[in-house]
Parts: sequence; structure tokens; C-alpha cells
Amino acid sequence: MGRILGTSYSLGVAHFKLRNEGSYLGILWYLLNPILMFILLLTIFSERLGNEIDNYPLYLLLGIIMFNFFQAVTAESTKVIRRDRGVIRSIKFPLESLIGSIVLVAVFSHFFETLILVLFLLIFKLPLLGLLAYPLVLLVFSIFLLGISLILSSIAVYFVDLDNIWSFATKLLWLATPIFYSIESGEALYLLNLVNPLYYFITLSRHIVVYHDLPPLWMVLVTILFTEISITAGMWMFKKSSKKFAEMV
Repeated sequence: MGRILGTSYSLGVAHFKLRNEGSYLGILWYLLNPILMFILLLTIFSERLGNEIDNYPLYLLLGIIMFNFFQAVTAESTKVIRRDRGVIRSIKFPLESLIGSIVLVAVFSHFFETLILVLFLLIFKLPLLGLLAYPLVLLVFSIFLLGISLILSSIAVYFVDLDNIWSFATKLLWLATPIFYSIESGEALYLLNLVNPLYYFITLSRHIVVYHDLPPLWMVLVTILFTEISITAGMWMFKKSSKKFAEMV
């Protein structure tokens, strides 16, 4: 496990540097996407939906940056094995590190997006205390995404078009998850989101960071359950499939 973490960190740092090499704007690109999306959705929905939600700008912004984190990790995981097939064939190393590096790169990017959130908390004169607990949520979220990414990368070796399929599925998930709107208990969309892990992670974060209260215990327990299922299934599937990666790609 130590070797996997070490290799994941080295690969993650290298990929992060390569991604920004030669870019005039550098890390500013990590801020443009959430800022522009935030401005667009706030302009469209603040009067229609925002009036019913306390601290709607922060509610919206946190939902956007957490979904961006999810999308960045999972989208990359559907391509990484085929993209790096030359390395896989020529160098022996823990292949799980490729997936771990994807999560780490996304964490680096997410850090800069979180700075926008800090700025808005200061603008709205809200306490920053909740941000002290946010890294714990982010850690569990990262473990969950690692498991999902291990599953997706394993499947992608056998299904070349998975990246296109997943891109479409992610768009549907964006609409189904309460990012720019709220849902009430008993509604059909609420019942649907009870099996949507993103709903739990985003809602937990909003409780802690935006509203400064403790989330319901059942929601915490379900979040942990989703994470355990994800990482256990992901490690099992990846370990079983990785033996054939060099042949398949």
C-alpha cells in the first residue's frame, strides 16, 4: 500500500506539472470553469429557485465545485489505461497508482476551487469554522471516487466507448443531483437521490460549510457505507482485471 501511495503521489505531481506546462494562465484555468458556471446558474436561477434556499450563492458554488471534482476524476479514469498503455507494457509498477494519481491531480485542482469558496464565505461574512471539517469530507469523497474510478478504468479496457457513455451519464447525473435546486422529503426526486452517493457528499458538505450544523447521523452512515462498497468493489475488480491490461490495450 505504501508503494502504491508513493507512486500515486509522484505520478500525480508529474501530471499536474505537465498539465500546466506552457500555459500562460496556469492555475487560473482551474478557477475559470467554476466561476463562469456559477455566474451563469446564479443569474438564471437565483430569482426562481434561490429565494427558497438560504445562502443560495454558497449553496450553489459548493455543489458546483464538488461535482466538478467528481466529473474530473471519473472522466479521466475511463481513458487512463488505454492512454498510458505504453508505460503499462514497458514498466512494472502498481497499476493502481495510475488511478490514484488521477484523484491526487483532481485534489490539487480542487484546492484552488476551494479558495473561491473561502472568498465567498468572507464576502457573505460567514464563519470559516466549517472549512476545518471539510478536509475530512474531501478525504472520504476521494476514497469513494478512487473506488469508482478503479471500476470505470477496469470496464473501459473492455468497452472502448465507455468514455462517451460515461460523459452522457454524467450530464444526466448533473441534472438529477440537487446542485442548483433543493429537494424536499417525499418528492420523487428525493427518493431517487437516496441511491445517489453524490447527494450525500454534497449535502454533508453544505451542512458543515454553509449552514454550520451537524448533518443527520443516518446520512453520515450511508455515506460511509457507499464509500466502503465503492473502494472494496473497485479494488477487487481492478486487481482481477489488471492482469490482462497489457494484452487488452
